Amino acid sequence: MEISANEVASFIVYPDKESNKYSRGIVGLLTGSNRFPGAGVLSSKGALRSGAGFCRYIGESQFCNSLVLNSCPEMVMGIGKCDSFLVGSGISDISQDPRGDLVRRLLTDPSMYREQRGWLVLDAGAMDLILDFTSLVPTVITPHSGELQRLFKKRGIEVEAQAILKDPVHFAKLASGLFSCAVLLKGSCTVVADRNFVEEVNADCHFLACAGTGDVLAGFLAGFLASCKPEGKEEFVKACATAVYLHNLAAKIASESFEGPGHPIIASDVADNLPNAYLWAARKDKLE
Repeated sequence: MEISANEVASFIVYPDKESNKYSRGIVGLLTGSNRFPGAGVLSSKGALRSGAGFCRYIGESQFCNSLVLNSCPEMVMGIGKCDSFLVGSGISDISQDPRGDLVRRLLTDPSMYREQRGWLVLDAGAMDLILDFTSLVPTVITPHSGELQRLFKKRGIEVEAQAILKDPVHFAKLASGLFSCAVLLKGSCTVVADRNFVEEVNADCHFLACAGTGDVLAGFLAGFLASCKPEGKEEFVKACATAVYLHNLAAKIASESFEGPGHPIIASDVADNLPNAYLWAARKDKLE
């Protein structure tokens, strides 16, 4: 079932007079690499605009840390307990990454999270970890059709990427059961599935088909989970779908594509317009 504007609005958490940077959620990012350092910047921009109050960054090298800090001075450098973590954006092979041991602890050691529980987003090269570990915290992987094809192949399932695109609900549900986690299958119809809980998002801003927008989404998703703190699988799926919805909405605002063809955008434009997506979502009558 496609997530509605009403459901999206209900998942947005607004601060009140009792709020502080800790209560609004802490998110940690293990993203970017010496090969793809920009992914660390873009995922940080997404996380900072998610509603979370405190964002940490753990880079592969001092070079990556400096690049992120220069671009996003609001980021706090170094590991610490968080409500949610993102791992993988800009990392080709997590087994060769110096942060690998720390990442494995995020799947297997709940004490890494503030409340002995939390939420984990695995993107890009970190998704392979779900093949070898059963995560002890709610976890979502974020493949596109080609990446899911590759993961299926590692489990002995041969399927073409085009077949996945034609039936994303079926294959997202299949992957969720196979990998024992939630699956956010990206595409023009993006599907979030965790066993029998399924949400669809019409990701109809096709200007999102450019480099870096997935990094922004991953950072935003991790931060959004830290902010709204979903309870149970159904809420987890709906929260992930809400993040996708807001990301697509930010792209439509950036490209001015509500009416007419719009114009090209870059990933940073999407990140910059995430706050505007919150404003539009609050006016849900305008979106239905």
